[in-house]
Amino acid sequence: MISEQEAARQYIKEYPAGTILFQEGDQGTELYVVRTGKVQISRKIANKDFIIALIPEGSFFGEMSLLLNRPRSASAIVLEDSQIMVFDQQTFLKMVSTQSNIAIRIMKNLAQRLYKANIQIETLLLGDKTHRVVKALHYMAREEGEKRPDGIFVSSSLKRLSGFVGFPLGQVAAIIDKLADAYLVLPQTDGFLIAEEGRYIEFLEFLDMKEKFS
Repeated sequence: MISEQEAARQYIKEYPAGTILFQEGDQGTELYVVRTGKVQISRKIANKDFIIALIPEGSFFGEMSLLLNRPRSASAIVLEDSQIMVFDQQTFLKMVSTQSNIAIRIMKNLAQRLYKANIQIETLLLGDKTHRVVKALHYMAREEGEKRPDGIFVSSSLKRLSGFVGFPLGQVAAIIDKLADAYLVLPQTDGFLIAEEGRYIEFLEFLDMKEKFS
């Protein structure tokens, strides 16, 4: 009898770094589950590519096109050599109808995406660009930050942060430099460190009040 692990192995494919899994506008015919490695999701806005998500090991993506029978709303590129499980629509729908845990995971994933979209919309509506960057990093720290003895580490590139706040990379870098001068955000080789969470939140609250009464 074939074990569950052996059955799952038939869906695993290996992709080298740089592989484009699909592009915005393509017809969506497959669901992807990252077994090892990492995938970047980006969208083109005003002829510029903005990173909207980084998909880590154990996470899935691409289900929206299968559920809605609509073209891909974003592009996906493999960031590092990866093993990815690929399911066609028939297999995906069968899994959802027969395994409730998969359906629950998909609902949680969609709810999380909606929450993130709402936060990003709130951020983009802010008039002050420093406020946008501070709010975006606060969201990332809360959702995916790693607590360390010297603060909260946020694994994010300037390019991803630029995509989240909706203005050019150079302007984001200049704001990060100012936040670093104030010892609020310390740039790291692979992300950002919020050294003093209390001071950071106080600064965010100040910017919230300033925005409210401006």
